[in-house]
Amino acid sequence: MSDETSRPAALVTGGAKRLGRAFVEALAADGHPVAIHYNSSAGEAETLAGEIRAAGGRAAAIGADLADAAAAETLVERAVDALGALGVLVNSASVFEEDMPPDVTADSFRRHMDVNALAPVLISKAFAAQAPRGSLIFNLLDYKLFNINADFYSYTVSKAALKSVTEMLARALAPRVRVNAAAPGLTLPSPYHSEAEFARLHDDNPLERGPTPADLVATLRYFRDTPSVSGQILAVDGGQHFDRRLTRDVFGALGD
Repeated sequence: MSDETSRPAALVTGGAKRLGRAFVEALAADGHPVAIHYNSSAGEAETLAGEIRAAGGRAAAIGADLADAAAAETLVERAVDALGALGVLVNSASVFEEDMPPDVTADSFRRHMDVNALAPVLISKAFAAQAPRGSLIFNLLDYKLFNINADFYSYTVSKAALKSVTEMLARALAPRVRVNAAAPGLTLPSPYHSEAEFARLHDDNPLERGPTPADLVATLRYFRDTPSVSGQILAVDGGQHFDRRLTRDVFGALGD
């Protein structure tokens, strides 16, 4: 763990796995006490919290179903009870399910909006109410907001809503809380493709280099450590947001 003793506590939603875990590990290494939110990954979250504590840090695993508005509203309070006042919030939990405009359902659309948009709104509200000056909210969006297509329809609409939330909260919460976001491209494998397909698609962008978890961690650290920046959305995607060859999402294109 870092020797930095003045770091505020952080809350990372979806912090037990994938990008969320990378954010948790980086923040803990930098000296932040970290509240690790999880939904169904209790074992991974508790193990990660134990590893941080064993290394001399402070961590707590906190379970909540963010599709439940009441659970989202109380998440910050539970994190504060465990670790003290929060100065960093990372909204990285996300629902990512495939649908298209012709087959969207009310249940699917609502599920994406509840977790990907409403939960960050409610969590950010509670966070801002207790946050000291200089605090940061960091949201995870998606590069495809800047290179739009109709694949993963409900997911994309929910992330578009979170983009607007990012920009509006940056204005509303200044000067006490800064609000920024990253819009990553294809970063980690998912059930939608094989390892070979991921390897091919990951570097299929103008820079011929796809983003890594380390790139997203560096983005979080940049926003945390640059107190004059708020309301910014940084595409971390190898230039994929301006690659007009793509008329489908990189996942949706697999079926072509």
